[in-house]
Amino acid sequence: MITKFDQNTLYPWDGKPSIYEYIVSALDDRGRLADDTLPDDDEYWAGHSVHWVAGGMDGTFSEPVEGQADTAKVQELMQLLVKQSRRPGNKKRRATYLKLMQEDVLSVINLLLLESLREHPGVVIPNLYQEAEWFARHGAHRNVVKLGIALLGQFETEKHRELVVTLGKHVEFTLYSAVAIQGSLNNANETLFELAKVVDGRGKIQLVERLEPQTQEIRDWLLRHGCSNRIMHEHPACYCARNGGLAEALSQASVDRELYDGAGVILSALLAGEDAMEDIDDYEDAASAVGDFLRHSQTMCVTAVQLSVVTDIYDFLSEDGQRWERRYGRGWSDDLREACKRLCENVIHDEGWPSKIEEAIRSQDSAVRQHAIYAAYRLRMDIWEELFGQLQKHPLDSLLYVQLAQTDEPERMDRLVRYAEAHLPLDEIASGPQDEIGYGEQYEPHQCLQSLLRALDVFEGRGTKLVAAGLRSPATMNRNMALRCLEAWPLPVWGEEVTGALQELVASEPNEQIKERIAKLLQEKELTAWLIKL
Repeated sequence: MITKFDQNTLYPWDGKPSIYEYIVSALDDRGRLADDTLPDDDEYWAGHSVHWVAGGMDGTFSEPVEGQADTAKVQELMQLLVKQSRRPGNKKRRATYLKLMQEDVLSVINLLLLESLREHPGVVIPNLYQEAEWFARHGAHRNVVKLGIALLGQFETEKHRELVVTLGKHVEFTLYSAVAIQGSLNNANETLFELAKVVDGRGKIQLVERLEPQTQEIRDWLLRHGCSNRIMHEHPACYCARNGGLAEALSQASVDRELYDGAGVILSALLAGEDAMEDIDDYEDAASAVGDFLRHSQTMCVTAVQLSVVTDIYDFLSEDGQRWERRYGRGWSDDLREACKRLCENVIHDEGWPSKIEEAIRSQDSAVRQHAIYAAYRLRMDIWEELFGQLQKHPLDSLLYVQLAQTDEPERMDRLVRYAEAHLPLDEIASGPQDEIGYGEQYEPHQCLQSLLRALDVFEGRGTKLVAAGLRSPATMNRNMALRCLEAWPLPVWGEEVTGALQELVASEPNEQIKERIAKLLQEKELTAWLIKL
């Protein structure tokens, strides 16, 4: 991301809070941050409709010391840093600072830059360290701070421990701090562990996967807390199971509640793993871990969250086909599989679940509520009326629309459509087509509409006002979902409002793929007169 700035600004950091000071002031009593905001957010994202989550770009594309290098940009930055180290001062510092504000930091902070600096005959090492420390401590823009951390990681000294660890508590810098800690500090593993206990999100994943299980304290933490995360808990699941000693821990006659819950998070993540990450079939001790977890579940599974783990395991055990043939050679047997299924059934068929789940569905904790909704569906409980009642209190809750739209009863869909038409700000949603992804707080109404449009294709002619709003939405997914309805519906049920919205879209659609989809729709519906206008 390139930050826009005024080239005539003398010093871009003047009058702005340093990111380090901002993080220090935002830490709570536990050393954690309440959110992922940064003081340069408005400037950094100005003019961009899509905002990556903090740390998302760096974590997705590469590591700060690896990846493809833009050689020309690296050489230019290296020369600036060499000059800065030879004659430190705000003038030289400004040149490097502005360069970093103009560039995608991933294209310049890499192994080539760091190695070239170390070997350059003109660089003054002590001064370079001081400038790196200044960038990290006083930088008011994230790319500058990232370079400072990366450079500090090239110096084996404890002087910058507090600075690097503090910056690493913000997920935007966790990856850079982790690399710097490993490259420059004594007792690096303990420092990574210290940091891992106070971060969340992508930063936690990056730290957990670097931790060496050198102590029982680390192994215990990996099993109880290492996999719990607000996002992507599938990524570290196998690492936590192996390095925490999950199977051995669960083999004991009894386990504590934290271990049981942590094991549930790990097993659910392993069961949900995708092709790009290790899953339950990659974990060598899965058979014994699952069997012992279910043994403990006979007395310890008492909440909807815990029940969801048992139902996930039951689905896994109920799979058929060649996958199970392969598993039988890796610790599983027919007898063990059937025994595990019986243990699952003992838990699932407990008569006390409906009342517990109904109570959990009303919880103010969104995670508890979602697990309860999931469990209710698994137990074939009808909770539609309860959720519809909640929607009337929270008319812009997109997750409620997702759940309520999962009905095959026309009368219920009619009620949901009427409610949405009356309570969603359709005029605001229908502000005109743009090429927007449509995520973020400001797009919550669009996401509510999207959840409905996904379900309306099988309800011919219902919700035409919603479909018309979807065709006029700036969110591309809404327009795609609205077009899916029209592809499924016969032409006579479209109505004048939908027809008019589609005519407008023919003339104004900015997305090439959607234009092609419209053209195909018009051909299939034999609307050749409109096609000429494309």
